[in-house]
Amino acid sequence: MRMRSLAVVAALAGPPASPALAQAPPNPWWTGFIGEGKAVNLPGGRSLYLYCEGAGAPVVVMDSGLGDDAVNWRRVQDPIAATTRVCVYDRAGYGRSPPGPEPRDTRAETDDLEQLLKAARLPGPYVLVGHSMASFNVRMFAFRHPRDVAGMVLVDPSADNQMSVLAAAAPTTFKLQEAQVARMRACAAPDAAPEVMKRCAPPPPLDLPETLKGRGIGVAGPAQFATAVSEMDAFNDLDSKETLAARRSLGSMPLVVLTASDTTKTPGAPPEEVAAADKAWSGLHDGIAALSTRGVNRRVEGAGHYIQIQKPQVVIDAVAEVVAAARRR
Repeated sequence: MRMRSLAVVAALAGPPASPALAQAPPNPWWTGFIGEGKAVNLPGGRSLYLYCEGAGAPVVVMDSGLGDDAVNWRRVQDPIAATTRVCVYDRAGYGRSPPGPEPRDTRAETDDLEQLLKAARLPGPYVLVGHSMASFNVRMFAFRHPRDVAGMVLVDPSADNQMSVLAAAAPTTFKLQEAQVARMRACAAPDAAPEVMKRCAPPPPLDLPETLKGRGIGVAGPAQFATAVSEMDAFNDLDSKETLAARRSLGSMPLVVLTASDTTKTPGAPPEEVAAADKAWSGLHDGIAALSTRGVNRRVEGAGHYIQIQKPQVVIDAVAEVVAAARRR
């Protein structure tokens, strides 16, 4: 098996339950997501689950990382909706969206996003927000449709050819990753034993209201693990190639890249390896920011890979900044 990126390792581990989140009251976002979201029919008989809030333009569209569904935006969507319309969706095979045809590579997932926006009659231009692996999808959309994208916020994003860069900088981390990948494949097996499935997913989110518990909400199933495996398989071999082939300058598009300070920290890794990986990770993000003359890469101290969970206000502020800049343009 080929080695994959540090960000993929973090995504497989899932978002951490921070002390602040553990002590938070039930999040009312869940009620809106379950009660007001809808399945949007795509050509060919498939559907994707979409939940939009707020009013105004540009519309903000948020795409989740590998292994994740729309619930990872639950701490930021409501505040963003106070100033503009904002939508989250479950990619094919995640959450409330049925699986899609394989491979689940960037080309296929960007095709889905294009069809979703058209079928849902969401007008552009959009501000696209992508976490981790979704960086490939939103960048691909922007390369294909530069006039339909008013700005982007990339949250600790995956980068082109990052595997070769990070594997050299962090060999200890990649040894840990092999166990994570093997676990995901075991969880995706259609005949996985019940005791295996119990170890596959964390318990329901701590901020899930009592009325929604016990209904399988916020809990990953076999289809989600199978989709994650397909995305992992495409991550190295297809995603970078496809995105690089479509790459183009984004001109002066407002673009904010958020780099987590703790993504590259691995328990037991030599300090010099951690420092090298951190430098490489930031350098990759500098390269993404350079796609636009207005692109910036900002380091978020005290945050791991899931900035939107651990430091939600940072993401909220970045989106507000890009929305404001898009409106001025």
